[in-house]
Amino acid sequence: MDCPNCQSQDLRKTGRKDGAQRYCCRSCGRYCTDRPRRFSPQTKAQAVDMYLNNVGIRKIARFVGASPAGVLRWIRKEHEAVQARLAKSGPACVTEADIIEMDEIYTFVQKNSSGR
Repeated sequence: MDCPNCQSQDLRKTGRKDGAQRYCCRSCGRYCTDRPRRFSPQTKAQAVDMYLNNVGIRKIARFVGASPAGVLRWIRKEHEAVQARLAKSGPACVTEADIIEMDEIYTFVQKNSSGR
C-alpha cells in the first residue's frame, strides 16, 4: 500500500477505526486507511461538469449519492486548481484592451391604479 499524499511505501500500522486498518506514513506523517475512496475521480468530474451546465448543487448531490457540502467542496477544489493553472500559464492576452461601448437602458414601471 502507498501513502495517498506522498506515494511512499514506508507505512506503519496504527490500529483500526470503524473496521478499517489505519496507517501512518513515516515520510510525511499523514494518516490513511486501507479503504478505497468512496467517489471516483470520474464521478467528481461529472459533478463539476453538471455544475458548469447549471444543475443545482442539491440535484447533483442527489444524483451522485453524495452530500451537498461534499459536492460544493469538489467544485471549490476544482476552481482552485483551474485558478492555479491559469496563474501558472500567465496572462492570456498581452495586447491592448479593446474599447467596448455600452448603451444604458432606463425603465420606469408605473404603479397600477387599481391598487394591486
